[in-house]
Amino acid sequence: MSGAEPFPICGIVGILSGENGEADRVLREVASNSPPGLGGLEIRADLFPTLDEAVAMVEQAAKVRPVLFTVRLKSHGGRFEGDEKTRVRAINDALDRGAGLVDAEWGSEASRQIAQTASSSLVVSHHDFDGMISDSELRGLTREAESLRPAAIKVVPTATSPSDSLRMLQWVSSARGDGPRRVGFAMGDLGALSRILSVPWGAPFTYAAFGEAVAPGQISVREMGELYRTHELSAATRIFGVIGNPVGHSLSPHIHNPSLASRGIDAVYLPLALNEFEDFHGLVEPLGVDGVSVTIPFKSEACQFASIHDDDSLACGASNTLVRDRTGKDASKSRFAGWNTDVEGVVGPLRRRNVELDGLTAAILGNGGAARGAVRALVQVGVEPTIYYRSKERGASVAAELGVPSSHLSELSPGSHGMIVNATPLGLKAGDPSPVPPEVFDSATIAFDMIYDPPQTPFLAAAASGGADLRITGREMLICQGLVQFELFTGRAASYEEFEMSFLKAQKLRYG
Repeated sequence: MSGAEPFPICGIVGILSGENGEADRVLREVASNSPPGLGGLEIRADLFPTLDEAVAMVEQAAKVRPVLFTVRLKSHGGRFEGDEKTRVRAINDALDRGAGLVDAEWGSEASRQIAQTASSSLVVSHHDFDGMISDSELRGLTREAESLRPAAIKVVPTATSPSDSLRMLQWVSSARGDGPRRVGFAMGDLGALSRILSVPWGAPFTYAAFGEAVAPGQISVREMGELYRTHELSAATRIFGVIGNPVGHSLSPHIHNPSLASRGIDAVYLPLALNEFEDFHGLVEPLGVDGVSVTIPFKSEACQFASIHDDDSLACGASNTLVRDRTGKDASKSRFAGWNTDVEGVVGPLRRRNVELDGLTAAILGNGGAARGAVRALVQVGVEPTIYYRSKERGASVAAELGVPSSHLSELSPGSHGMIVNATPLGLKAGDPSPVPPEVFDSATIAFDMIYDPPQTPFLAAAASGGADLRITGREMLICQGLVQFELFTGRAASYEEFEMSFLKAQKLRYG
């Protein structure tokens, strides 16, 4: 099947498992309320109690969406351990019952036999759960797979860096017009961007999960279609995102993407996990990145990377927002402006609650980019901050640089400050302790956590235990600073209410 002919399945392929009645439930759901962009259903026969049950499901599923039938070998991440004769029989039966495409691994007897009888329905696949395929291996695999004249070649390695995602997208886009289509992306957190962008880069379809993910980094069908709208993206779509390590927990895509969609802006906001900040350099031009939110631990490096800065970035030495600067003489060069919207993130929630700021004293826990931003923001509105540190060598020098007092964390005493701000990363990981005990709080202390996920952090739990009546979650900070970012990215305003609604919806899906 050449690239010029209609392809049997396009868009998002949702994966069907036969466990716990999932397939029947999903088919009812799709028939009554189909997710956007759902172009096909993959029946993963190896995830059904028996192959016969999976084959029997083909006719029913084909009435709802085109079907891709797969009996995945255990060596490729599946559960099938039977013989090839049995597998080929099941694949042929699925074709007879209406499957539009079937999948068999490159180099397997099944792929060779199906190629002889039904090559126009064959997807030749290769998976690597241990790492990234080399360029020479990818060329050799492609050449050999093309010789079978399949409908498509699917290659799915595991990303060890963001550049691996980019390599798979470039492989997809370089398919010959008269050859098999290419389905390619990378697994893992570092591969998320390639799952979302593979269709706009030329793949006929990408995969997503109806239930539990069956591969590392797999995105749900609803998120792929409703949140990222992968089936609507194109080469002209503007790319925004959040860079950090980690970013898998980030809810920023959940608040930016709905507002982009509701305004008809041809743009998508992606999770862009990096190993190190230098990884970002290699993504900017190939992806055409127009702007990013910056989170732990790259805010200082983002500031250094930027060519121009707002005052708050310069004062804090940290930027949580990078926006491509197109005002220079050569707009094709990767010049970015660095902004620090954490300032609004800190002050906004306090103003929304009518807190009297002038003369308020605040204990800032931490001495990184988040702490710098908090100090800068609070000083501007008349608050008197003190940095509390664990390491005097680092904490005292940061405080001196910012011109505020500092002290060791052990010296923080109950009632000594009107507000305590958690600007440390403690709380991001399961099992993290609170940076301070409940005893440092009283009923008049404002507890402000800059961490929004999980919604109940050890710091806020300690504040509640200590009797603090006013506890501000990181959600409010994320929304307030995100509203400024959205306007910097798009030139359009969004409302607090719509961002909050999107945030709470995403949080409910994540935590129930």
